[in-house]
Amino acid sequence: MRSQRRIPVAMQRVWMWSVIAFVLTLIVGYAKYRLGTRLYFCNPLTSDRYEDLTEFTELYQTVHTQAFFDGMDGSRVSYPPLGAVVYAVLYATRHPVGFYQTTAALWLAAGVWGVRRRLIALHVGIGIGIGGWAATLFPLSLTLISFPILGLLQQGNIELYLWIFAALGTWAFLRGRDNAAAVLWALAAAMKLYPVVLLMLLLPRRKWRAFAVGVATFVGTTLASLAWLGPTIHTAWQGSLRNVFGYQGESFADWSLHEMTANHSVFNMAKLLGARAGLQPGRLPMIYYACGAVVIGVAFFGRLWKMPVANQLLAVSAFMLMLPPISYFYTLVNLYPPFIVLLLMTLRAERSRVKVTGLQGTLLLFVPLFTCFTLFTYPQVLLFGGLIHACLLIALFVCALLFPFAEPADLPEATALPEAEEVGTLRVECL
Repeated sequence: MRSQRRIPVAMQRVWMWSVIAFVLTLIVGYAKYRLGTRLYFCNPLTSDRYEDLTEFTELYQTVHTQAFFDGMDGSRVSYPPLGAVVYAVLYATRHPVGFYQTTAALWLAAGVWGVRRRLIALHVGIGIGIGGWAATLFPLSLTLISFPILGLLQQGNIELYLWIFAALGTWAFLRGRDNAAAVLWALAAAMKLYPVVLLMLLLPRRKWRAFAVGVATFVGTTLASLAWLGPTIHTAWQGSLRNVFGYQGESFADWSLHEMTANHSVFNMAKLLGARAGLQPGRLPMIYYACGAVVIGVAFFGRLWKMPVANQLLAVSAFMLMLPPISYFYTLVNLYPPFIVLLLMTLRAERSRVKVTGLQGTLLLFVPLFTCFTLFTYPQVLLFGGLIHACLLIALFVCALLFPFAEPADLPEATALPEAEEVGTLRVECL
């Protein structure tokens, strides 16, 4: 009976290595500080609080005019239309920081409670042996030491709202509510574009109607946002395109330490390879996007199509975070849905004494991804946190292609999806 109360090995390993990584980051950050390294690269949380949230306060006084898109003192809103509208909503509250903090607190509390609930349900349902304290402390402690979460709150970036839409969409998807998932993912995509690839997850289920609903929601929300931003849809469209792609264009030639450290985009690798090959900088983006389209197309339709849902979710999540030319550390919060799915799958497999090849190793790859780039940045030996995180994202993507993360049919709480016989997938209830 005593062994029944043991915390599962997979959970122990994630917990232990996460704490070790956090402690090592503190030690390394302090050592770098004593050696005279710039404070930001010792502790990124020392930067101005909520700087992304408060940056456009004055600019939004010109909303609905051409001046809004022209910018003010070099400051431009480089977000797609819905993202720009979200800023307007925050500023309209008169207390954007307080509203942002409240949203974050409620969202994180709901996330911790939801994971706790699932862990306790595992204990009650299949006897893994996770008590209330462990089920509470595990998600709470990982939240408190997660650098992507802490960095996101420090910056005050609207990625928080994208994360909410995208994660709720994934939750709906895993519970078979495809139309709701499509709408939520489309709203996330209308804020920052890259979550649009999540809609691909609907295709193996042959949910064409839900996919069309997602596309229609994306287009409709974008048009409505453009109409509101004004002064005309045409003016807002041109201004948004110029600012969004102009901002991305600036990163194409950015070789700053900040970019190599905080940006985990694979594009940084492409820039290094392109420079070594003598490729003209103007041609690189087109080649890069074309290669990205080929990679995800071949991987998804050639390999992932008939693989379990967990593989599809992991691969698409990793891909959407490493493809954009600008993908800073706080976007890694979008890895938590596949992380939770794989964690719960690992616990169920462990209890049933079933080995799912590659699952525990893949789960541990999340630990360094949720760790501050300070631990991996040593310019003297040409090591940069952004490049390390990009390699880890590639590793996650490859693991999703190599190891089928299917739960055994006899495991409790694994319920066949509609059309599961055609798709070869199982539903995993994550919350």
